[in-house]
Order: sequence, then structure tokens, then C-alpha cells
Amino acid sequence: MTNALDTAFRRLDALDLSAIQSTGDWDLGRTFSHLAQGVEFSMSGYPEQKPKLFQMTAGKLAFTVFKLRGRMSHGLDEPIPGEIIGDVTADAGLHRLWIALEHFRDFDGALRPHFAFGALGKDHFALAHLMHIDNHLEEVRGR
Repeated sequence: MTNALDTAFRRLDALDLSAIQSTGDWDLGRTFSHLAQGVEFSMSGYPEQKPKLFQMTAGKLAFTVFKLRGRMSHGLDEPIPGEIIGDVTADAGLHRLWIALEHFRDFDGALRPHFAFGALGKDHFALAHLMHIDNHLEEVRGR
């Protein structure tokens, strides 16, 4: 877990908000807020869940494929089901993401099932968060 979280912190620390821009449908603030909510939901619970059968089959398979490939691929303009969408500056969104990752790193409670992948241990959740961040950073130019 430490490696995935350390890598996530390094990736975020290397971002110069004055020099980067989004090339996708979402601006940087929206993207960082989305990523932060994914981390927060892993501790507090996702507002909506895919059916257990989906999680145990397609969801589990998708996570396994992402893990084996070392990268995630998903619709970068698709919100997490139940996610709260709002306008936020890039700086505020990035700060929220950083704080969420710090809370996740220090969290020792029971993690909540991922809405699509189902139950994940802390190491696998850390990897999922890193792959999610990296996937969205594919739409960031100037980094």
C-alpha cells in the first residue's frame, strides 16, 4: 500500500496548477473533486452500489485486469454513482484530494465495498485509487 500511496502523493506533488490544463470534458477542479470523493467513499461508503452479482463477477474481473495491466481505463466523464457534483477550483479540488489520501493512509477502520469492484483490502484500494488518479491525469496537459 505504501508504494501506491507514495506514488499518488508524488504524482500530485509534481503538478503545477499554473501550468496544466484539462483536455477532457471536466475541468481540473471537477476532476480532483471526483478523485477525492472516490477516496472518501472508500472509507465512508459509496452512495450507490452495483448489484452484488455484478461486483462478484464483472467488477472483480475488471479490477483484476486493471491490476494485471497496472492501469485503469474507464469513462473519464462518468461520475461515481451518487457523487456530489459541484464547481470547485483546481486548487481546492487538489487540496481535497490530498487530504482524502492522507485520511485514507491513516484510516484504520473497516473499508467500505467499492461500488463496482466490491470488497477490497487496503492495499488493493490504495492501488485502485492510484490507478484512478493516473487514468484521469491522462487528460491533463502540461504536466
